[in-house]
Amino acid sequence: MTVIARFEVIPVQNGSLSEDIAQAIDALDDFDISYELTATDTVIEAEDVDEVFDAVQAAHNAVEADRVITSLEVDEQRNREQHAEDRVESVASVLGREPKRNQ
Repeated sequence: MTVIARFEVIPVQNGSLSEDIAQAIDALDDFDISYELTATDTVIEAEDVDEVFDAVQAAHNAVEADRVITSLEVDEQRNREQHAEDRVESVASVLGREPKRNQ
């Protein structure tokens, strides 16, 4: 079984959020997960849903801002292995190209 999740940690403050987001991402390295930061959220994969929850909690707690909002979406397929990369490749196969455009 593989769990794919997306989450975002949002420090509520004025100015750049980069340092706070870096603290959250750095906290993920203590867990047995794969992750990828995107422009709007972070996608993580783990073998166990508890590992996902623990990692996201650590990321949330790592942010030192006075107010932090964290949202989480979990997709747990209990009957088969799944990977985020496979999902992207499936869409690319249907499109006949990479599902990406740079202008």
